Formats: sequence, C-alpha cells, structure tokens
Amino acid sequence: MPEKEKTRFESPLVKMVVQRKLVTRDQYEQCRELLKKSKKIGLESTIEELFIKQGLLTAEQLNELSEIVSLGEGGDFFGGYRLKKLIGQGGMGKVYEAVHEFTGRTVALKILNAVSSRDETTVSRFFQEIRALAKLVHPGIVRLYDAGKAGRRYFFAMELVNGMPLDQYVEDKKKIPEQKAIFIIRKVASALSYAHSIGIVHRDIKPENILLDENGSPKVTDFGVVMHLDKDHMTLTQEGYMVGSVYFASPEQVQGERDIDGRSDQYSLGATFYYLLTGRMVYNGANFQEVLTQHLVGNLISPRKFNKKVSFRTVRIIKKMMSKNRDKRYKSMDELIKALDMNSRSREILYIISMIATGAFLFIAGSLMERIFQISSLLIKP
Repeated sequence: MPEKEKTRFESPLVKMVVQRKLVTRDQYEQCRELLKKSKKIGLESTIEELFIKQGLLTAEQLNELSEIVSLGEGGDFFGGYRLKKLIGQGGMGKVYEAVHEFTGRTVALKILNAVSSRDETTVSRFFQEIRALAKLVHPGIVRLYDAGKAGRRYFFAMELVNGMPLDQYVEDKKKIPEQKAIFIIRKVASALSYAHSIGIVHRDIKPENILLDENGSPKVTDFGVVMHLDKDHMTLTQEGYMVGSVYFASPEQVQGERDIDGRSDQYSLGATFYYLLTGRMVYNGANFQEVLTQHLVGNLISPRKFNKKVSFRTVRIIKKMMSKNRDKRYKSMDELIKALDMNSRSREILYIISMIATGAFLFIAGSLMERIFQISSLLIKP
C-alpha cells in the first residue's frame, strides 16, 4: 500500500483538503512540523489555523469545506454524490456542484438545511419544486435528474448550468443591447409557454432565476413557488399572502390573489425586460411597501429615458406586458413571442430599406458627379 494511504489525518476536513490537493503533501507535512514545534514552546494551535496563517487556504474555503464534511455521509459524500463546491445559497438551503458516484454526471445539488427540513411548509414547497421540475422537459428550463432524502436532509439534483445568473450578467454589462435582450426574453417566453401549457405558473420570474449558459442562452430555474393549475395539486398560497419578488411581482401577486395565471409571469418578464435594457428596476421606493404600491398605481417611466437606443416598438411591448390590468396584457406567451418576432422583422426591414436608400443615394450622387465632371470637361475644352 502506498505511503500516502497510511497517513492518519487530524480530521476528515484535513483529509479532504489534502485529497483535493488544495494543500500539497509537502505543505501538509511542513505544517505538521510547525505544529509540533509550536506545542513545544507552549503555543496552542490547530493545523487548520496553520493552513490559514501560511496562506495556503482562506477561512472562507475552510468554512465551506467544513460544511461539506458535516453534510457528508463519509468525507464529502452525500446521498450518492461527491460534493465539490458551494455554488449558491438561500433561506431554505444551499446548492453544491456535485458528481454522482456511479454515473459520473456533474449536477447542481440542492440540499435543504436542517431547520428547513423540519418545517412542514418549507418541505412542502421543496416537494412542489421537485414535482414541477419533474414535469418540465424543455431546453429553456433547468432539468431535474434525481431527488431523495439522505439522513434527515432532503435534496434534489438538477442540471448544472455553466454560466451566470442574468442579474450578474446585467451588473457586469450595465445595459444589454436591444436585440440581445429580445433574444433572451423570447427564449424565456418560449420556456414559460411550455410550462403554462402543462398547467404550471412560475410566479417568481426575475433575472436571478434566469441562468445564461456558456452559449448565452437562458434557462429558467427555481420553481420553488410555482402554482399548479391542475386539480391534483393545491397551491400553498393563501388569499391575501403575496408570493414572488418585490421588484418583479405582478399587481395580482401584490394583492395576494389566488387565481394567478400565466399573465402574472408575463408581467414579471416585462419587468425583467425593462431591467435588461436599462440596468434599473421598473419601480423603486424608500421601502418594499412603496415598491409594491408602485406596481398597483405607479406610472411606468419609458425605458428610453435611461436608454435612447431602445426602439418605440419595444417600449410598447413592455408597456403591454406590464399593464396593471392583466386582461390588457398579451393573452399568452405565444402571442408575446409573435409580437417580439414582428418587432425583430420590422427592425430588419427598416435596416434593409435604409441600406437600399443609402445605396440609391450613393448611385444617384455618383451619376450626378460623373455628369458634372463630363459637363466641366466640355466647358474647359480648348
């Protein structure tokens, strides 16, 4: 047996650090020697603290690895998955990049935290998200692979998107060109059209819940507050209780209505469209209550005030998507897609016309200059 296999590590955490080669064997042995010398002169420390003092690891890295060890059934394993790194977290739990032990598939593993795993309402919402994802198979929606329970923790494994959330993308770019924004919104609308067709309303559409993959295509995620419109599922929302994100919530969500349909997602997608083009929220206020009130009675400021490059056609589309009265919005995502396509075709037609007009002008100007040159030559001929 190789020597390295005989090493007795101080803890599972230290073993993971060395096995993942975050610290080399030589660096590890040097820290052990330093630890022995420190103890001889009365200085108490741990090898983990030495990793930090020597600049080999950060406290944040150690904390993250420590949590993985605490979750793992043996080292960094959890529910048949090897946990690699933390990639997201929220009130309900955390999401890790992980690899399935047998298939080798890399996934995003969402694990409920201990407190949430004991809360019936949170667990019910977790199951609601699993049921929704299990029904959804679409290239524009993050796919569910697996779900289960390990120990006292619930988890599910979903497609890992190598990219970034849309809010981070906008933060980096500040404003997105109109054609790129239309491309993203159209793709998301197509995914939501599919979800609506099988009776699922997302209810929390916002840039944070839209991931851009390495090719720049969007994928909708986080179906934790979905509403099932079929008789076999009851929504967890009670009348008068708002579900959704403050800056992107529809008026009917703000009012806590229960008969939410796909037009609510359309409103939220309109607010997302606005955000992509301007880098700003549609409505702002001193507190959340003021923002919610704006969704009910506020006047939508044209995105052209913050981005003059936005076309008037796109402004009209956003205003229709975000009508206070949902009956005045597009009847469906498919109708919205047609409007977006018509907008793109109109831009193409205008571009072609402008190119033809420019070409015609240059041709006429060239012919005129040639005629003037011929006349001038005749006038100055001896």
